[in-house]
Amino acid sequence: MKYNILSRLTYLRKARHRGGHGIHSPFLFHLITTVIENKHQFPEYKIFRKLHLKASKLLNQNPDLLSTKNRNDSLLSINNPQKLYKELELPRRFHEMIFRLIREFKPSVLIHYGPTLGINSGMMASANSSTPVYQSTEDLSFDLFTLELLRDSPITNLCFLPKGSILPLRPEFILINYPDNPEYTRNILNICLDRYSENDLIIIKGIHQSKEMEIIWLDLISQIGVRVTLDLFEIGIALFRPGLQKENFILRF
Repeated sequence: MKYNILSRLTYLRKARHRGGHGIHSPFLFHLITTVIENKHQFPEYKIFRKLHLKASKLLNQNPDLLSTKNRNDSLLSINNPQKLYKELELPRRFHEMIFRLIREFKPSVLIHYGPTLGINSGMMASANSSTPVYQSTEDLSFDLFTLELLRDSPITNLCFLPKGSILPLRPEFILINYPDNPEYTRNILNICLDRYSENDLIIIKGIHQSKEMEIIWLDLISQIGVRVTLDLFEIGIALFRPGLQKENFILRF
């Protein structure tokens, strides 16, 4: 906790470029001002809010859905639904921003790595109903919870990857949600970096969660193929487009 607070103070001191200030690339200026900072209320945002309310209700009424006996990881706060939600899911403003990024880049295949109640991956799937979104949690109980959460929802393009299975298609849009497991995060990144394409986009949750996660983030920034990185504190975004000048931007979001 103390490390996270110090990291946030450092971030706030360094964060710039709000409103595209100091951004010279037309591509990045558009990305930041029109996509990341877009304030438009899309109709799909109502889906996220409904999923959040339903997830809280399910956790309160059916605590055994994520009991420790059904899960590989017993460290999460299953007895505190609100705390568990915060540990697993991104803040709503990031859900909405990632939704806009997907609408902007139009990736053909997306994947969510890491535990989720189904809100993160459901948000990704709602951005384009015609593209497959894969959820890889390494834990059947999270997938079962997601199935229950999305029951009767308009989201039908979410697919589940059982533990140890191989993704049938190479994803272009990747969300890694292992802030408390740097080893998993690094392993997934190594796989992604071995087979990236210039249109790929990688989002990592918890880049300042710990010293180990910050090292992983700095290593990603230094990769030759990674051209632009955006530090929004809670998440980091990496772009591989070769025409961009190699830079790291710390955005106040």
